[in-house]
Amino acid sequence: MLEQHEQLVRVRDVQLQGAHAELARKAALRNGIRREVERAEAALRVLAAQRASWDRQWQAWIKQGGALQRGKAYADQHLKIAALENDLEQERASILERLQEAQQEVDAAQIRTRKQQHALSNIIDMVGQMKKMQRQEREAREVQRSEDAVAASWYLARKTLAPEARHE
Repeated sequence: MLEQHEQLVRVRDVQLQGAHAELARKAALRNGIRREVERAEAALRVLAAQRASWDRQWQAWIKQGGALQRGKAYADQHLKIAALENDLEQERASILERLQEAQQEVDAAQIRTRKQQHALSNIIDMVGQMKKMQRQEREAREVQRSEDAVAASWYLARKTLAPEARHE
């Protein structure tokens, strides 16, 4: 019975190692997606800076009375920036969805890992209790054998002395 439980400990340990490896893979994937989010947000910041620069140029141009001369070029630039912002926001939203899914997978893997760790701990505790019981039983048998040996010696010694006592 103990041997079966020790084998179960080995199997559970292998499963736990696999769960840790799965968790590490999922966390690495999630971290990669986080970096994608950071890159998209950095691109959005760069684009926001470009928009601010464009707005300043536009305001300066309007003050100089250039509304008709370069209006189409500035309008086209505004549309390009707006389209880029829209594309980047959509990409960021898509990445955030993937990040949420990846985080859910990491959370699920963490739960599985904790459950497997708990199960392994329970089995290890059970094996420890079984070994303790076996040790106590072995010690009890040794004590009983020792007591039996003392009783047998005493009995033999008394039996040996008892015939001599009858002759006197």
